[in-house]
Amino acid sequence: MKKLYHLFLTFALLSAAGCNDFLDPDDDNSYKGDELLTYIQRAEGVLLNAYASVPNANQISVMTDVATDNAVWNTSSGNAFRNIVSGEWSSTNNPFDKWSSAYTAIGYCNLFLDELVDRVEWSYSDAWLCEAFRERLTAEARGLRAYYYMELLTAHSGVGVNTGRLLGVPMIMHPIDVEEGDLDFPRDTYERCVALVLEDLQFAIDHLPYEYKNNSEKPEEDRVYGARFANRLCGRIAMALKARLLLQAASPAFNPDNDAAKWEAAAVAAAELIDASGGIDAIDKSRIKFWLDDTSREIVWRKDYYTGRDWETTCFPPSLLGNGRMNPTQDFADAFPYRNGVPYVPGNPSDPDDPYAGRDPRLDEYLIRNGSLFKDNVINTVDGDVDGIDRKPSSSTTTGYYMKKLMNPSVNHTTGSVVTTRHFHTLLRMTEVYLIFAEAANEAWGPDGQGTVGYSARDVIARIRSTGGITPDQYLPTVATQADMRRLIRNERRLELAFENQRFWDVRRWKDEQAMMRAATGTRDGGKTAFEVESRVFMDYMIYGPIPYDEQMKGLEQNRGW
Repeated sequence: MKKLYHLFLTFALLSAAGCNDFLDPDDDNSYKGDELLTYIQRAEGVLLNAYASVPNANQISVMTDVATDNAVWNTSSGNAFRNIVSGEWSSTNNPFDKWSSAYTAIGYCNLFLDELVDRVEWSYSDAWLCEAFRERLTAEARGLRAYYYMELLTAHSGVGVNTGRLLGVPMIMHPIDVEEGDLDFPRDTYERCVALVLEDLQFAIDHLPYEYKNNSEKPEEDRVYGARFANRLCGRIAMALKARLLLQAASPAFNPDNDAAKWEAAAVAAAELIDASGGIDAIDKSRIKFWLDDTSREIVWRKDYYTGRDWETTCFPPSLLGNGRMNPTQDFADAFPYRNGVPYVPGNPSDPDDPYAGRDPRLDEYLIRNGSLFKDNVINTVDGDVDGIDRKPSSSTTTGYYMKKLMNPSVNHTTGSVVTTRHFHTLLRMTEVYLIFAEAANEAWGPDGQGTVGYSARDVIARIRSTGGITPDQYLPTVATQADMRRLIRNERRLELAFENQRFWDVRRWKDEQAMMRAATGTRDGGKTAFEVESRVFMDYMIYGPIPYDEQMKGLEQNRGW
């Protein structure tokens, strides 16, 4: 691979003002390697620059569910993810592309690890402080590097067109000096990529604090491990990332032989964090509105706060002066069971007048449907109402539903009484970890097997469903086989992690072609009947994403079909 990225021992330090306010580079913003050694904050700025590519607080820019059966974007332009499901996904038109941003961040991590962290005197007066910072920052850089390689593996792994092998990405673990001349880096096997990323994650787990918090008994340690560093990589985050990676590696698209040991490894990794977080009894109903409570233990990793109303402007119904862009589908609404846990059956003659009666309470927490009360307004989505389906101009729903999840109802768009609120973007939360365990445990040990952890997939799913409002659960006790439990777990994952950028890659790692081909649906009569809103274009090679066309032209092996 030619010219993956160019980083010199003498290099320009890009501005890190967006990463941390205490960085204050000089006007020309350029420092040579040895100069950086005398500027502690600027040396750390190299690492802080690596954080810049972590998905930002603009949730709209990462709404990949419009490329799935979960949602529709209600205009013909303005969303690249919507465009790809009409057949426009290619190696030159790829909104899922992580290549450039991830390798740039990895480059910063490599430079920091190889050229700075061991050479900087992090404290001239306190030997313990110097070494503590060195250890923490080393582990932080390795954990962050692992995160970006995970992003690359998700978006760009695949079966090579030439070798027929499952390939990952080039694993570049040191800075590149272009004067050495050799810039050819072939793609490593997927297995080797996973092994190297796990090494970085385990190092981070072993050397980072579980979380950053102030220590009243040892306040001097707060300089290194205190709450002021919250939202930087910590042991808890690295444990969650490890479980996420192992789940991917165990999944059908990446585990063609269905090696049970891989499923077990994912289950054990998830259980380690679950146990450290209070066990499955810690699952409670507060998670349902996690986006409104930044202090919740549900949140493992989030970005810093921002104040605004862009998300609500994009998704509120027209009657609340929103643009109604993100429209959940009828198919997604149908995925919510009845309150007693029994799967919902569209068109059931027993409830023809009100298909929402007696349904899973999470439906009304995540969707605005016909008749919903939101911000003291009744939202009607049938034909003729201001919020009705397909009302012109194109700010009304095309499916009969509006988004409720992730929105803050305190926002107000009315001229003269505009209200903006504090938001934050959640990157990892505990519900994902519980679902990782349930999926992996079921595949490794069956619905009721406990392995060495003391609880089963059924135990976790029972707790998730009961705290979500399904009680008493009359369906779960009837689920006897591994295959039936698999379907239930996948559906629970669809509901709980909806609109959090999971669904698109979930159905691919599962090789669930039916879900990838399923059309987006809507309703004109309040959920009684469904119609097709948009078709979805899928070819079997689209289980994996492409590598960028430019890298293919430089000699890197492309994934099959692209």
